Amino acid sequence: MGRPSLSYGENGRLRDRSFPQPQTTRLRAKLAPIVDIPELLARLDERSGLFPHELVREAVARREEVIPHLLAILEDVDRDPEPWLADQQTMRHVWAMYLLALFRETRAYPLLVRIFSRPGEFAFDLAGDVPTQDLGRMLASTCGADPSGMTALIENEQANEYVRSSAMSGMVSLVTTGQRGREQVMEYFLQLFHKLEPRPGAQWDGLACACADLWPREAMAELERAYEEGLVDPTCIEWEEVEEALALGQEEAMKAARRDPLITDLARNMGWMECFHQRKTYDEDDEELDEDSLWRPQKQYPPLTVYRTSPKIGRNDPCPCGSGKKFKKCCLDKGAALSA
Repeated sequence: MGRPSLSYGENGRLRDRSFPQPQTTRLRAKLAPIVDIPELLARLDERSGLFPHELVREAVARREEVIPHLLAILEDVDRDPEPWLADQQTMRHVWAMYLLALFRETRAYPLLVRIFSRPGEFAFDLAGDVPTQDLGRMLASTCGADPSGMTALIENEQANEYVRSSAMSGMVSLVTTGQRGREQVMEYFLQLFHKLEPRPGAQWDGLACACADLWPREAMAELERAYEEGLVDPTCIEWEEVEEALALGQEEAMKAARRDPLITDLARNMGWMECFHQRKTYDEDDEELDEDSLWRPQKQYPPLTVYRTSPKIGRNDPCPCGSGKKFKKCCLDKGAALSA
């Protein structure tokens, strides 16, 4: 069976064909019409073990109706996050983040910045692996070319180090999408070598990776010093890779950074989540599914936690696709590699 389309138009509601369909069985269930937005969001929050293509298309087609509800969710998370931390079954806030990023909704930007500015492990307790997987893309998708929220996160010593690193990735996305000039962002990165606290952490690893992604010519001296002082973890990005990026030249060095810099396709961007890989098997004797069964909560599924389907793959690890290349030079931004 061919892979369903991963792009959603503003109109047109296509039938969701992502459920397994044995040749001897035809899935003839008709999706019940959705009347109001709360019902749509409730259905998105239910657990079928598969990506809800049809519901996402509905949300995209009704974006103007959906946006106020999504913003209200993030406002509630920002105002009182404790209930969201306590409820491990809900994913509405995660859907709100991705959909608002897909819609380029700038009102979501300050909310995301405030939510992810909280210290410690809050970001991961709230959203699983979303901060490292897609926060940079979310920030770049909602900022409206305004980097101030990202710079605030980067320079916030109380924020989680991986959140700060993701914000730097978002700055790279601003360059690759033409929202900011490379020289302007590199000038800011050069200032960070003197602004960041002088202790090792993901913020330094993120800075080294960001400079390499944008071609590190101007930053070579500062990068060399950071490596000598042990601020950058070489298992994240080796010094030889920085030199390799320099030797490539600007155009070639920035090619990888141009891959998928924004949230553009939720099926692909969210495809790494474990909750979309728990497939139910259907008995070949089943003639058809009851139309309500698609929306009935499935008790056999565990709590809907947003985690990867496999252990995290490092930038320098061998790519799981079997190409023999490093992950970062092969399938880093391809959802297929994460589920390989």
